[in-house]
Amino acid sequence: MFVKARHLTLIVGVGLAAAMAGAAWAQSSPEFETWLKDAKLGAYQAGENWDEVVAAAKKEGALIVYSSATTMTAAGEDFAKAYPEIKVQVFPLGPEKTIEKVLSEHQAGIYNVDVVYSGGTQQMVYDLLPNQNIVNYVPAYLKDRIDEKYREPLLTQNIEAFAITYNGEANATPPIKNIWELTEPKWKGRFVMKAPIGSATTTTALAAFVERSDDLAKAYEAHSGKKIELSDGVENAGYEFLHRILANDVVIQSNSGKIAEASGKAGQKMPPITLAPMAYLSRNDTDGYVNVAAYDLVPSGIITYPNFVAVAGQAPHPNAAKLFIAYMMGSKDINKDSQFKPPFREGESGKLLQGMGPFFRIGTFSPRNDVPMPPTGENWPQAIKWQATPEFVRDNSAKLNDFWLSRAN
Repeated sequence: MFVKARHLTLIVGVGLAAAMAGAAWAQSSPEFETWLKDAKLGAYQAGENWDEVVAAAKKEGALIVYSSATTMTAAGEDFAKAYPEIKVQVFPLGPEKTIEKVLSEHQAGIYNVDVVYSGGTQQMVYDLLPNQNIVNYVPAYLKDRIDEKYREPLLTQNIEAFAITYNGEANATPPIKNIWELTEPKWKGRFVMKAPIGSATTTTALAAFVERSDDLAKAYEAHSGKKIELSDGVENAGYEFLHRILANDVVIQSNSGKIAEASGKAGQKMPPITLAPMAYLSRNDTDGYVNVAAYDLVPSGIITYPNFVAVAGQAPHPNAAKLFIAYMMGSKDINKDSQFKPPFREGESGKLLQGMGPFFRIGTFSPRNDVPMPPTGENWPQAIKWQATPEFVRDNSAKLNDFWLSRAN
């Protein structure tokens, strides 16, 4: 049975900020250590017997997932069909509410959730993990198929990307070659994106621009023929880029679907350029959009970030959580020669991809080294991709958001 839940009541007065006190690891309580041992997680995972995990998961008979992505609803439906003995509830809460819900419940001593999925690097790696709100779990048979950087300290379920995107109907070739062109008068009021405030994934994406400020400075010089001059109170070219797009009347949307529509709707004479999740390129087929990713933009037009999946601390159904996480990573029978045909959630493709099926699309990539590229992903391996390091995101997210707020007003 699959139960789709959309609305939850949060415990009033307890929010994300309460857990932002640093990255020091909390001391294990006797209750937590007993749970780890009984669940065979952490140091107790050695010698995992998968048949026993599956049998125990079916006996538990329930699974609750808090997710930042609405796509998880489809994965939950597929899991419920594969394991009808397990009643599945998926709560697609969005990035911020996913973290807040876990924290508020755990701080109140309530342990309802089994699996947590989110792309919030700072919150997942440096808040929830050290404070035992989540526990890293990597199915034993996948360890040789996933690079360590995607296994530790947390398992990456997929690598997602933002892209500078333009209207391919109005532009036979990319309308810009260098990202600094977005700060020029021609694109005043014609660049659309989400604000980092309230969006952990956008914050992570913009952090990559700040961390790679030296590359942005070189790109500016290559474009303008002179070294960049920083505005008052701006410390590097990454922040200068943010300052200048704000000064150039960047258009802020709260909904990624509307961003994709803004650049991708056919029939426009002067369509904007957008910074949007690459996954929305799939709407070219479903909604008739004509979006194209700027793969060759200088210095980069593709920003990636990881989406993590973990067992919730003191989860009431830990074996079901393990089974679901393994399902989300795809079948052990996948190899580099595997061929997938749409619809990816059905037939042989669905049996192999499992929980990856709903995510198997352009702009979302598996960390496994044996999974072929999704459709139209042929440009991905050669594209210049930036990704902020977890440490940089941890140390600079608040500063970046403060800068954005101060310059946007």
